[in-house]
Formats: sequence, C-alpha cells, structure tokens
Amino acid sequence: MDEPSYFQNALSSFVTDAACGGAIRHLVDIGCTLDQIVERLDYPAPRAKVQRIMMDYLYESRVLLREEPSQELFAAKEVFVQEQDALGRRSMRKVVIDSNSQKDMAGASDSEILLQGQNKAQTQRYLWKESVYDPRRDGKLTELLHRKCGNRGDIFNYITCPFGVWLNDQYSQDDNGGRYGQHEFDASFSAAKDGLSFLNGRQRDYIQGIRWDQPVLYHRLNQRMLEIIGKLYEAGAYGGACFFVTGREKLIIPQK
Repeated sequence: MDEPSYFQNALSSFVTDAACGGAIRHLVDIGCTLDQIVERLDYPAPRAKVQRIMMDYLYESRVLLREEPSQELFAAKEVFVQEQDALGRRSMRKVVIDSNSQKDMAGASDSEILLQGQNKAQTQRYLWKESVYDPRRDGKLTELLHRKCGNRGDIFNYITCPFGVWLNDQYSQDDNGGRYGQHEFDASFSAAKDGLSFLNGRQRDYIQGIRWDQPVLYHRLNQRMLEIIGKLYEAGAYGGACFFVTGREKLIIPQK
C-alpha cells in the first residue's frame, strides 16, 4: 500500500470510529449482531469498518480471547465502575475483581468499566481440573453448563469456538473490500458446517458476523453462546472444551 493510501485509510478509520464507535460498542453490549449494528447506525459506515470496530471491542472487553484463559487474564485488578442512582446522578466506585469476586462485576456491562489497573501476575497457564462430559451421568449439556455457571455471572467462563475452521470467512473483509484470509473447508468438518443450519437466523448472523481470524477462539460463555453450543452439540456438530475459572475446571465435550 502506498503512503497516501495508507494515511487516507487511517484517517477514514479514525473518522468512522469518532462518528459511531461509541454507538457500535453500545450495540455490541446489548447483543446486536453485525447486520443489526450496520442497520441501526445513523452514520453511513462501511460494513467492514463496523466489523473492525466490533472485533476490536470484543477482544478489548474479553468477550473473545485468542489464547486459552490464563492466570494473567484473571489476576486481581482494580477497576472503576460507573454507577447511577435513582435521581440520575453518576458516581464512580473502585472495586477489585478476580476469579473469586466475579459476582461484583456480573451486573456491569463492559461499557461501564471505565478504567482498569494493571494485572498483578505474569502470564501463566492455569492447572485445570479436567473432566469429560458424559450425558448419561451429567444430563443435558446446556443444563450442566447453566449449573456450573451458577449465579455468579459469565465473566470468567469461556468455551472453545472452532468456527474459524468451519467457515470460509465470507463476511470478513478489510477496510478496502479485500479478504482478510480465506479459510479452506476441511472434509472432516463438513458435518459441523451443516450443523449451522440447526441455528436460528440471529444465531447464524452472530457467528457469521465475527471475523474468526484463527481456527479456534475462546468466547465468553454467555447465554447466547451457551444456546448456540447446545444446539450444535445436539446436532452432532460440536466438540470442544469449557473453562470455569472460579473452580479452575476444564470440561471436555466430545463430539457426538
């Protein structure tokens, strides 16, 4: 890319972020898919630029991880949370969160966390207590995951998502309309690809709106992803692992 084009694209991206970056991040917080975000914006932003801002935010807010959950991710940290009382007055509260106090943040959206301190630990993989899901012993997968998440929120629970292997990234383009990369379908994953047909339209839109830039990513085990994985598993289209950080548990889910 020549120098004028580089700066022109950088300026264009800056203008888009300034004009609608906040709106995009808010719409991500309330669960909108990429298509829904593009449709709801007042500013006419290109789909690729909206996707870029959305992806940056999913990583920044740790809804998506590129690496297996680590001790660094869940080390104790200070965050300032914005609160609003019944009269609309806003105030700031400092809380310390870690894997044993995630309940403090379970009701706060990612956009309410305004400032966070540095992690207090070096990168280090957890020593997980591994178990293997057995439907005869554990019951229905979605019910088991609900029980393990409990009432402490989903902030520190993750599940592997192999959609980068399944999909050919047909919706992912760079800011100039070019492809970020073409994932080739592997014959062994044809059943998994077909399993997407078992999802409803909004679930498919969510998956296809994300740029799966590596074969496997780790997605926060929120309600949406729990339902998606549950449907794919029942269709014989999913095998992977869940990470429940509070108990340092790793649940292996064999494909049917």
